[in-house]
Amino acid sequence: MDAERELVLRSCAVTGPYADTGALSALIERGVDWERFLAIANRNSVTPMAAARLTAEGVARLPERVARSLRLAYEVNALRCNHLARCAADIVDCFGAAGVSAIALKGPALAVSAYGDVAMRVFADLDFMVRAEELPAAAAALERAGYSSPYYRADVVESGFFPDVGLDFSGEGGVVDLHWRLAPAYFPFAPAGEQIWSRTAETELFGRRVRILGPADSILFQACHGSKHGWITLAQVCDFARLVAAAGAISWTNLLDDARRARSLRMVLLGANLADALSLCEVPGELIAAARGDSHVAKLSSRVSREIFDSRRAVELEEWMIALGTIESAGDRVRYLFERVVAPKMSDHALLPLPRILYPLYYVARPVLVAIKHRERLFRKSSHIGASES
Repeated sequence: MDAERELVLRSCAVTGPYADTGALSALIERGVDWERFLAIANRNSVTPMAAARLTAEGVARLPERVARSLRLAYEVNALRCNHLARCAADIVDCFGAAGVSAIALKGPALAVSAYGDVAMRVFADLDFMVRAEELPAAAAALERAGYSSPYYRADVVESGFFPDVGLDFSGEGGVVDLHWRLAPAYFPFAPAGEQIWSRTAETELFGRRVRILGPADSILFQACHGSKHGWITLAQVCDFARLVAAAGAISWTNLLDDARRARSLRMVLLGANLADALSLCEVPGELIAAARGDSHVAKLSSRVSREIFDSRRAVELEEWMIALGTIESAGDRVRYLFERVVAPKMSDHALLPLPRILYPLYYVARPVLVAIKHRERLFRKSSHIGASES
C-alpha cells in the first residue's frame, strides 16, 4: 500500500494497530504526496476525520499549508454540521410537540453517538423515522416547521401501491428525509417491526434528548445501508467500524442471529471484513470467524477495498453490483432488480396524478416518467458527448 492510502486509513482508524500515533507520525516523516492524500480523503468523505486526527496536538508535524487546509476543511464542515444539528434538534422539538415518536438516523445523531463529534462526519440532510400510523402527524409537524414535500399525499401512502418508505421534505434548514421503514422495499434487509422501538437508545443534540437506534440495530442498519450503496466510500466503512467500536458489551452471537433473520448476514460480515481488512478497528472474533465461512465475503471485500481508492471507478455500476453481491437469495436479487428498475414511485404520481383504479398504468408509463424526471441530466450528458465529438 502506498503512503497516501495508508495515511488516510491510519487517520480514520479508531482502534487497533493503525490507530497508533507513533506509526502515523513515522509514516508522515518518510514523506507523503499531500495533494494525492487530500484527493483520496475528499473523494471518500473522510477529510474532517483525517483533519481532526492529524492536526491534534502531538500527533505529527505537518507542512503549514497542509495543516491550514485540513483545519479549514474541518471548520467548514463543522459550521455546516452544527447548523444541521441545530435544525435536527428543532425538528425533535416539533415532533415532540405533535406527540410523534421519532428516531434520528445517520447525520448528526450518528456523528455524536459513534464519533463523539458532530463535525467528524460529512452529511447533507437529516433523516428521521416515524411509525407508519404517525406519518400524517409527522408530515404536518414538518410543514409547521417550514418543511414540505411535493410528493407527500396521505392517500397515496396509504394505498400501499408504491414501494417508497421515505420522502424528502425541503425547507430553509435543508432537507429532511422522513422514513416510515428503515430500508426500501427493493432492499428490505434492515431491522424492521416494533422491536426496533423497544431497543432504542438516546443521545444528546444541543440540550435535547434524541432517540436513536440501539447499538445492535445501528450496526445492522449500517450494514444494510452500506451494502445498498455498494460501500462506495471509505466513510461508509468508517461508520460501521465506529459503531462496532462503540457497541460495548453486546452479544455478537445474538447480532448474527438477528442478521440471519433479516437476511442481511452477508452484509454484516462484509462490513466486518472491510473494517478488519482496512484496519479501521478491532473487529470481534465472532464476526471474523463467521465472515470466513462465506466465500463471497472475501471476494466482495477485496473488490470494495480496491474500488474505494480508484478515482476512475464507475460508481453507479459498482453500487448495483456490490448490492447484488450482498443479497444471498436468487429471489431477493430478482426482486431488487425489478423494484429498482420497474416499480413505480410516489414521484411518478406527483408527475402524473392518476386515480387509484388506474395506478397499474404507472408500470406502462414509468419509462417515460423516468426520462422526464432525468431529462436535465440526460441532456447534459448528450451535450457533453456532442461537444467532445465536435
